[in-house]
Amino acid sequence: MNNSLLLALVLALAALIVTVQGQSGGTFNEPPGQRRTQTYRVLEYEDGTINQRFKGTLRYYCTFRGKWSEERHPRDFPKSPSFSAPIMIAHSNGYRMWTGTEAATLGVEAIAEEGFNTVMTREFNNAGFETLMMVEGERMFNTTESQHLPPINVTYEHPFLSMMTKFTPSPDWFGGFADVRIISYESETYFNRIVIQSYVWDAGTDAGQSYTALDRDEDPQEPVSRITKNNIPHRKPFLSPDESYIPVPLELECVLRVGEGAVIPGIPFDERQIRPPLYVPRPDDDFVEGMEPHNWWQKYGDGECHGKFCNSAMSNNFLVTVFAMLLTTAAALFMW
Repeated sequence: MNNSLLLALVLALAALIVTVQGQSGGTFNEPPGQRRTQTYRVLEYEDGTINQRFKGTLRYYCTFRGKWSEERHPRDFPKSPSFSAPIMIAHSNGYRMWTGTEAATLGVEAIAEEGFNTVMTREFNNAGFETLMMVEGERMFNTTESQHLPPINVTYEHPFLSMMTKFTPSPDWFGGFADVRIISYESETYFNRIVIQSYVWDAGTDAGQSYTALDRDEDPQEPVSRITKNNIPHRKPFLSPDESYIPVPLELECVLRVGEGAVIPGIPFDERQIRPPLYVPRPDDDFVEGMEPHNWWQKYGDGECHGKFCNSAMSNNFLVTVFAMLLTTAAALFMW
């Protein structure tokens, strides 16, 4: 085979690989060898231009969106569900609010079992320099509503966000995330915007197996663990209607504000200029022909895809990939 033609094929393959990697999103796990594991799903994000060493004021305006409902999680769904007041902390690499592999602190236990943030506030204060700021939202008696959380500051020394809220009633089940680093590992800049979706977690402090189980301490205490289809309690809380997966119970969308000045030149700052909206329809919220999108695409589509926007998304990705391959191949053939 002619060397130039071989080079063209190699470059085309490289273009395909780079394009696919670019579409797959950024890295939110720490590099290999670090101690943290990912406790959340990043649905969307936007890279920013603010360098990690920026010395001015940086704060995120976050919106909490509830998605825990009888429609999405029908098995054993409680009669009067609520979220405890969500609590979020900005902190350093040396602090951990909770992890998905270690035993819960007393503060985590108090939130997961009782929905009280008092002990966690004391842990926050005792952490000294390792913690920067803690914000608390309002208790939510409608678990499909949304709320704007107070803005939270971050710095280069405190680039991690962790959050918790209790599923009420429950033995010790909670939603949230731990150790979201809002500085990109690739670009070393702050994310302009990020949408974080929560899994369902068991604090490992209570042995109850249903939403309304009587208090029964876990002895010995177990590590915090994610509730999945494979380890779910026998009454199958949180499962989807067809019991194939656990739909996302909540999400947070956060937008970065830089400095203290106006966001829109010439107009005094107003939070409404930067706040994420309270309600955003998500593909996994939609039902097609009475069937969940997760299963509709498995049955009728080419592989798994979540929601009505999948056709356009897959088509766009395919067109971008083909265009990159054709452009690179044409350039290489022209050189040949």
